[in-house]
Amino acid sequence: MLGRLIFSDGTRFEGEWVGEPVPAAGEVVFNTSMTGYQEILTDPSYYGQLVVLTYPLIGNYGTYPEAAESLFPWASAVICREVCAHPSRRPDPEALDPYLRRYRKPGLVGVDTRALTRYLRERGTSHAVLLPEGTDEGEAAALWEGIGPMLRDSVWRVTTPARYAVGTGSRRLVVLDYGVKNAILRHLVERGATVTVLPATSGPEDIDELSPDGVVLSNGPGNPKDLGAVLPTVRHVLDHYPTFGICLGHQLVALAEGAETYALKFGHHGANHPLYDHRTGRVLITSQNHGYAVDPEAILDRYTIRLTNLHDQTVEGLVHRERPILTVQHHPEAGPGPSDSLYLFDEFLAMVDAFGPGKEGAHA
Repeated sequence: MLGRLIFSDGTRFEGEWVGEPVPAAGEVVFNTSMTGYQEILTDPSYYGQLVVLTYPLIGNYGTYPEAAESLFPWASAVICREVCAHPSRRPDPEALDPYLRRYRKPGLVGVDTRALTRYLRERGTSHAVLLPEGTDEGEAAALWEGIGPMLRDSVWRVTTPARYAVGTGSRRLVVLDYGVKNAILRHLVERGATVTVLPATSGPEDIDELSPDGVVLSNGPGNPKDLGAVLPTVRHVLDHYPTFGICLGHQLVALAEGAETYALKFGHHGANHPLYDHRTGRVLITSQNHGYAVDPEAILDRYTIRLTNLHDQTVEGLVHRERPILTVQHHPEAGPGPSDSLYLFDEFLAMVDAFGPGKEGAHA
């Protein structure tokens, strides 16, 4: 079956269909990672996005349960140059095509992904529909109309519907789930935490009831400015608990404190983005997936810039001058990607140990 990716300006890219033969729509982004396609597809931050994988051969080691970052793929579709039909990883990995069909997700292969990536770099992140041949025009029109509402509601669609807990460690942490990845929870548990994950709709009273030692504001999809409803809870967290904001969580801390966020032209999506850590003097190679950045000018009286992106000098991390608040724009848990910045989890937990409720340095 043939298919086509159609942008709002009429530009089209054609290819062969893989996965479930259902149309899709959303925001088209490109990711430069060489591996980790399953982690990318199952990252809730990619909800509502048609992901172009720039590496030319995808699927060569198949898919397997331990690579998943959530229960199922959240990306709307995957677009690539070539898919390996017979993956080499043993024992018996599931190939990408049946994996997509099992979760009713579509894909397009045989696409000139180099030309498509150049198009996105020149035009910027854009909306598009992905249609199998023979799609009814009325169905395509409905897909276009649904893109905006879908993206605005993305966090509410990916967050957990109910609280749950993982780990049995002595540190008690709350994670506010705006689209949390399994790897974040795993790294916290491995470092001796009991983690209670709360829905994005949770209020201050839900957090206080658990009396946590610290709070993590997770990654997630969408425009942070669509999440004004959560900012009072974020402010409460900042005022009462050691806080670690990751990706979207970083942006929400900035907005809650009075800074601004803005859209990047084509975002940062990949596993090879270099950052400079102003505190340690280290250059980190990091995993990233975000379409927005923070303008910190309004809060630099209280925060210092901790991390800077060496490609475009955007702010990649903040630290409060006096209070135990650390934020990062990238993914220190990787998945996929390098582990250069895993030490930031340790740094946050050191803040928890020093400043958590009931500790000598606790703040209110």
